[in-house]
Amino acid sequence: MKVDPTINSQILPSNSTPAAPAGEPTASFDSLMGDLGVDTITAEQAEEISSLRGSFMEWRGDLDTTHPLNLPRYEAVVSETEPFLQIVGKAVIEGAHSDPVAFLKNLSQGELETLRVMHSLADPIEPEGLSREGALNLLLPINKRQDIDNDGFTETGKAVGWSFPPPNAPQSVHDAWATATEGMSMQDRLMAEAMFMPLMVKVDESGNVSELARSEANNPYAKTDFSFSRFVEERLDSLDAFKLQMDPEQYELQKGALSKFLEELNTAGNAELT
Repeated sequence: MKVDPTINSQILPSNSTPAAPAGEPTASFDSLMGDLGVDTITAEQAEEISSLRGSFMEWRGDLDTTHPLNLPRYEAVVSETEPFLQIVGKAVIEGAHSDPVAFLKNLSQGELETLRVMHSLADPIEPEGLSREGALNLLLPINKRQDIDNDGFTETGKAVGWSFPPPNAPQSVHDAWATATEGMSMQDRLMAEAMFMPLMVKVDESGNVSELARSEANNPYAKTDFSFSRFVEERLDSLDAFKLQMDPEQYELQKGALSKFLEELNTAGNAELT
């Protein structure tokens, strides 16, 4: 394959082959590009693909393999790793992120099945009718999903998910949360994250409850005056209010995570979503 000359000094020294990020599958980066059947690749494309591959392997490394019920999911991810990374790389090279629906329409049924398995979707993927966000996130590692419409949720295919910190939060918030939850089990981390899930309902003066539409206007994290530090302080107050109703171990675990998170946010300085 031909490589853009601008890439040589950055990732392709003349006396070496491309090095895959730590933990990568055994197939080399060069062979992956060869499998894609492309003639040229720019430095920017190579850097983006390498970054996405690294993010994917980081996510795969965090999967819980300690419980037998989680092993089938892990084994499915491992078996689809190389096909998935090939699709991810192909999408970058073909500029598919600007029109992911069109890209998906040109994939084989086998490739669509790889995406379905990797994202743990129940139904076969039918590109027609997908939103741009839903289509784009199929082409990205799970930990790199995007919230294009800034409603606080992420669409992957036709599935809707939520995670904390929200994808559009400043990097300082993501870093602070990663530090605060370092060493926690997946179950404990999910319980901690649940404290931040947006309340997508409203109650009127008569006590009637109605569901809020998913939109930027109803996303608390998108408010111009939103502060993650202030929000965590409120969650700490709420946690203390329900202390007697909680399992002592869970109370200490969640308070410890929130306190550490607030400390890291204050250290980082500006933690407001912009």
